[in-house]
Amino acid sequence: MTELLEFLGRSPSPYHAAESAASLLSEAGFRRQSIGEPLDASVGGGFVVRGGAIVAWHVPSDPAPGFVVIGAHTDSPNLRVKPHPDVGSAGYRQIGVDVYGGALVNSWLDRDLGLSGRVALRSGEVRLVEVARPVLRLSQLAIHLDRDVNERGVVLDRQQHVVPIWGLGQPEEGGFARFLAKELGVSVDDVVAWDVMTHDLAAPAVLGVDGELIASGRLDNLVSVWCGATALARMESNRIAVLACFDHEEVGSETSTGAASPLLADTLERITAARGGSRSDHLAAISTSLCVSADMAHAVHPSYPDRYEPSHLVHPNRGPVIKTNVGQRYATDAATAAEFASACDRAGVPWQVYSHRSNMACGSTIGPITAMRLGIATVDVGNPMLSMHSAREMAGRDDAGYMVEAMTEVLRGA
Repeated sequence: MTELLEFLGRSPSPYHAAESAASLLSEAGFRRQSIGEPLDASVGGGFVVRGGAIVAWHVPSDPAPGFVVIGAHTDSPNLRVKPHPDVGSAGYRQIGVDVYGGALVNSWLDRDLGLSGRVALRSGEVRLVEVARPVLRLSQLAIHLDRDVNERGVVLDRQQHVVPIWGLGQPEEGGFARFLAKELGVSVDDVVAWDVMTHDLAAPAVLGVDGELIASGRLDNLVSVWCGATALARMESNRIAVLACFDHEEVGSETSTGAASPLLADTLERITAARGGSRSDHLAAISTSLCVSADMAHAVHPSYPDRYEPSHLVHPNRGPVIKTNVGQRYATDAATAAEFASACDRAGVPWQVYSHRSNMACGSTIGPITAMRLGIATVDVGNPMLSMHSAREMAGRDDAGYMVEAMTEVLRGA
């Protein structure tokens, strides 16, 4: 559990998350490779990083046919700084932001916020940046000026109300660029552009009277990233095992580092080619492969049980969730569900099944995208959680360990 909480704390942005996963794998002996160079698919582990995405693999000494892929995503809903963010009103300096993904925007109110992401310099270098101190706050209007807020609920206009405060006085043109330059120790003229976002500064924590729960930002979906990397690092696969952690899932995955990109498909084909296989060999391998799409799952909320399918309630600390949807918002079918359930059984891990209410729209994952892009049999799974897409989320303390064991058994094979 300590390792997971530390991973969460080191990963305030998808770019940091990819590097955290890379560090975990490097410590296990995986070799970092440049994505633009010939791929080394000799026996052992390797990985490539591209922005907020990482694809890693382990080749056993005598691999069985096909691949086994664990897929996840590194991004989480948050507030992202605009290109010209220096704004203000009524004597306050503020930072212009956009809401990224399906965030519970009200959950970002009255929190001490730091900043993280990456900055592109004039030299062409791209540097990670993390400001782990309170520099922003999105303040809520006092109840004295919004008397019916508790009955009506908080209503936020994203343009007018979601503009964090970061000081007093008049806005300074170029002030944010100067701030980043100082943080990086470069000239402001060197700062060209940035992908910078907010993160809640409250540390990941164990909570509950008996310590049965954890709370943190970005549980969705860094728990799955950590579980997949931890399982792969054990290097117990009998097939070529792959971990693919994409960026931009929360906004549709249609980017160069998203699940809809050719990143995973190209890497798998390059592995086949590097091992002397033909295009025909590669297609045959794909046809016998499996993808485990790992994202978080909706645990039943004690105050809102009516929002859930009553015969498919899932709970924290009762094991991984197999997620199903007849509209293919999840890519699970009977065969892939049985394969993952069998792996859980072999590992001695409990498992659950989730189905969404028929009269509510269902979210989706990278699973259907990966299945469509590669033609690969896929199962969607996840760990139960509450407060999904909040600035701070909650899950069971035991479920990450259960998922690691289940993923390890999937990689190991029957």
